[in-house]
Amino acid sequence: MASTGYHWRLIACVILIAAALVAEANAIHIYLEWNVTLDSTIKPVSQDQPVIAINGLFPGPLINATTNDFVHVNVFNNMDEPLLFTWNGIQQRLNSWQDGVSGTNCPIQPGTNWTYVFQTKDQIGSFFYFPSINFHKAAGGFGPIRVINRNVIAVPFPKPEAEFDLLIGDWFYDSYKSTRATMCTHLGAYYTIPDIILMNGKGPLGNPMSKAYESFNVTQGKTYRLRISNVGNALSFNFRIQNHQMVLVETEGSYTDQITLDSLDVHVGQSYSVLVTANQNAADYYMVASSKLVNTSDFTSLVGIGVLHYSNSISQVSGPLPDGPDPFDLDFSVNQAKSIRWNLTAGAARPNPQGTFNVSNVTLSQTFILQSSIADLYNQIPRYVVNNVSYSTPETPLKLADYYVNGTGVYQLDDFPVQSVNANATYEVSVVTGIHKGWIEIVLKNNLNAMDSWHLDGFGFYVVGFGIGDWTATSRDTYNLYDPVVRSTVQVYPGGWSAVYAFLDNPGMWNLRSQLLKHWYLGQELYVRVHDPDPNPAKERPPPENLLLCVSAEDIFLDWHVTLDTNIKPDQPVIAINGLFPGPLLNGTTNDVFHVNVFNEMDEPLLITWNGIQQRLNSWQDGVSGTNCPILPGENWSYMFQFKDQIGTFSYFPSLNFHKAGGAFGPIRINNRPIIQVPFPKPEAEFDLLIGDWYDRSFKDVRSMMNTNLMAYNSTPDKILMNGKSAYSTPPTESHESFTVEKGKTYRIRISNVGTAWSFNFRIQKHKMVLVETEGSYTNKIILDSLDAHVGQSYSVLVTTDQAASDYYMVASPKMFNGSDVTRFGIGVLHYDKSTTPPNGSLPSGPDPFDQQFSIHQARSIRWNLTTGAARPNPQGAFNVHNVTLSQTFILRASTAEINGLPQFTVNNVSYLTPDTPLKLADQFLNGSGVYKLDEFSTNSSNFETVRGVFVASGMHKGWIEVVFHNDLEGMDAWHLDGFGFYVVGFGTGKWSPKSRSKYNLYDPVVRSTVQVYPGGWTAVYAYLDNPGMWNLRSQHLKNWYLGEELYLRVYDADPNPAKEKRAPNNLLLCGKFAPSPPATPLVPPPPPPSPSAPGPSSAQSLQTAAG
Repeated sequence: MASTGYHWRLIACVILIAAALVAEANAIHIYLEWNVTLDSTIKPVSQDQPVIAINGLFPGPLINATTNDFVHVNVFNNMDEPLLFTWNGIQQRLNSWQDGVSGTNCPIQPGTNWTYVFQTKDQIGSFFYFPSINFHKAAGGFGPIRVINRNVIAVPFPKPEAEFDLLIGDWFYDSYKSTRATMCTHLGAYYTIPDIILMNGKGPLGNPMSKAYESFNVTQGKTYRLRISNVGNALSFNFRIQNHQMVLVETEGSYTDQITLDSLDVHVGQSYSVLVTANQNAADYYMVASSKLVNTSDFTSLVGIGVLHYSNSISQVSGPLPDGPDPFDLDFSVNQAKSIRWNLTAGAARPNPQGTFNVSNVTLSQTFILQSSIADLYNQIPRYVVNNVSYSTPETPLKLADYYVNGTGVYQLDDFPVQSVNANATYEVSVVTGIHKGWIEIVLKNNLNAMDSWHLDGFGFYVVGFGIGDWTATSRDTYNLYDPVVRSTVQVYPGGWSAVYAFLDNPGMWNLRSQLLKHWYLGQELYVRVHDPDPNPAKERPPPENLLLCVSAEDIFLDWHVTLDTNIKPDQPVIAINGLFPGPLLNGTTNDVFHVNVFNEMDEPLLITWNGIQQRLNSWQDGVSGTNCPILPGENWSYMFQFKDQIGTFSYFPSLNFHKAGGAFGPIRINNRPIIQVPFPKPEAEFDLLIGDWYDRSFKDVRSMMNTNLMAYNSTPDKILMNGKSAYSTPPTESHESFTVEKGKTYRIRISNVGTAWSFNFRIQKHKMVLVETEGSYTNKIILDSLDAHVGQSYSVLVTTDQAASDYYMVASPKMFNGSDVTRFGIGVLHYDKSTTPPNGSLPSGPDPFDQQFSIHQARSIRWNLTTGAARPNPQGAFNVHNVTLSQTFILRASTAEINGLPQFTVNNVSYLTPDTPLKLADQFLNGSGVYKLDEFSTNSSNFETVRGVFVASGMHKGWIEVVFHNDLEGMDAWHLDGFGFYVVGFGTGKWSPKSRSKYNLYDPVVRSTVQVYPGGWTAVYAYLDNPGMWNLRSQHLKNWYLGEELYLRVYDADPNPAKEKRAPNNLLLCGKFAPSPPATPLVPPPPPPSPSAPGPSSAQSLQTAAG
């Protein structure tokens, strides 16, 4: 029998699990895009004030979902202040990352967007959303949420004819910014009340300030469901309908015992559903919401008035407004509140009767007694306090601090008194422990002269008691433990108390707050940390992949004077920046914004490109011929770009006119934000090491010889420089690079190949290196004797000074060259600070420079560190290519050809021809007309004839692309894609074929922006094209690039929203077709260019037309 019982229990468990899986499978994903603006045209009352609108709507759009649906809300903040939305009453099961309050989320900055993804898990009912920071709720931004029962769950009343959402709330005539500014005064903080009551954003019928009033059309004899929410800032109201009764059926996700009401008190933040039957004569009837605790005879605007209009009515509203209870009659309100009981027999989100879960015999684990009052803190600043503590909002959200640094430096857990009142009023970051899966009793005391209401995110609580006067332990005798209603917002009467129970089964960081806006804004809140130590994501979700971080970013302003300097190397001019060669370090942190004002003091046009900086949504700043007009001699231009979501080691260099062979390159460091843990101990110091080949001739001399086959195909540089310095020699004859180190310390060396043609192998005499990073990706740590670095690539290695105190050679020897010709080597010195001994012995030997297998094997061993965070705290491995669906494949073959007697480098037999007008400008203002033809050349086969042309290919926005690079050249090549990091999935010798994919590494391919391609071989990469713009895909070998080995990838997003792709900068340089005059008005995006098969425009669109 015991066995039989076990099997029945097992079968029951299986049935429940199966039901849960079916429910999950039936859930749908709802995708919404919200453009949030400050709209000065809506004007709910006859007063000039901006309103926060969503997609042009006030109130905002309805979110209409069913139990367990997933809602994706992509919020574009087009306001001038940071923004967050919270979802009042949506419990965010196991997922406080989506709660949208200051303690859980970094705000969405102006001009940016962020997508919330939350589930209406195990919920039904009436709710609403609103903006949660910066006093924004006083300006709007709120809207209704309906969570509908699944079909399998019976609703405990007949289906109504229709449903109406009725958002009622108080409103200020002044703008929210003006009202917010008064909160620092006693008058504003303690005494100011709103001016008018709105119904669905409309003023009261008959009020001279109203521009419109709300009206619901009904059919005589039918029953309707009204979902009523108090979306106001300060005032409770009593709602009633002339000559009609209401049947209360639901509140904030709980079905109630059905009680018939003449009127209903609704407090700030609360939601109810009532059924109204249109059982009167065909006419129009007043709907009234009169403010509580306000003499509405003196403040007539604080009575909201709308109309219930019978469809066959021929008469307007008439008679006096329907009477409600005395607004100061607390006993009426308390008695009504106590009469609202849970329907124990109805199912809600689950088929179980609600009464299956009850509080009759629970054992309490905790009791919080929270007293709300006011206090003047330092310098007589008015504040609202809880137990004499006013909440102080930290810059770092508590949830991030909790997850990544255990709260260190942000909050002190349980420093807040949960059962007593501090003797003196203070500010504090109030975070208290809620015992996971424990029952908590919260007693809310109101020492204020106004009605208050409290809300707990993440849970529904059982409202077990109300009272006037002081609460004591004996007050528990009056609790309703049989059928208390479950909701998320409860009123607390002036001089009274309310008591609730909650079962803390939802781990997370949860806001417990006053719903009255000025109370909340001025400190009446705390957070409850419910912690489950089990990291299983089925217990609590990990951070979302798109997690926003909000350590303050900096704006860094630089002036660069670019000159041809003959003093640095007397035998040839060098391009210097502020007199430096190499140029100055760009040293920033993730998300910093750089403003680089470049003064061109040379005799030729100039552009600088930022190798590996992805220019998210902003190819206008990329600094190549296809995106920017050059800075002419004697002129200046300011680049403005962001290190958006990047870390790592990069370089910059000039991109036009063969200038890179003359210098002007320099290092870029992007440091992690403090909240992100670096996957290795902090080194003693860091060194930037720019290594590159160098010609003994000037860049102009070398450039002039590119029209000969000998120079174009066979010439080579003369030597390698380290940080612009020649090789160490004995005795020293020229300046050489030397790094001074202390014995026993570890150093980070950031190595970049800034050369024009040569790959090199780098090594340090008697020292090992640990590879840790390449171009913004942390790698699995591998110990190396030497490292191959190809043109345009960057790496970070750790070097520990564990040898005898001496000097040691640092060597960079060119690949594919005679290894015995040390005159071409770059040689520097690692100098121990106590050393008196110069480097001695032979140079450290490296691999055979012609040994491709060594190099390929090393390249394949460089893998992504899947477990560490980088620019974001999510592990890098959260983004992977295991199961991606490819949208495109490009097969690009690099070779050489003579075209019209001139040597050229080609891609698929096309040598790129640079137009006078940058492609980005032509794309923006001419649809490309007269400048390029989109997709004219093949991206997966070679053109039949060798030609020169403007090679622009379509990249599918938000599609995965596979790019296979073939190298038909005799030398090493390296390819770079601006705007993206790509996953390096494979290398091979010989010809690539689809079967080569079986050799791809799709588990942990490293992500970088420059990849080598071996002679006669291939390299394959994947990229996710989520960054709209015009992006250069090029050889990093200077003469290859200069002579045509490049193309452009046009990734187009048809949405002109600047949060999708930035508009042209105000300081946009013009040239080519736009040279004569600059635009007179700001530039706006045009429609997309036609597909290759579609006819082009009949005439080129003028810049003036494009500018509107």
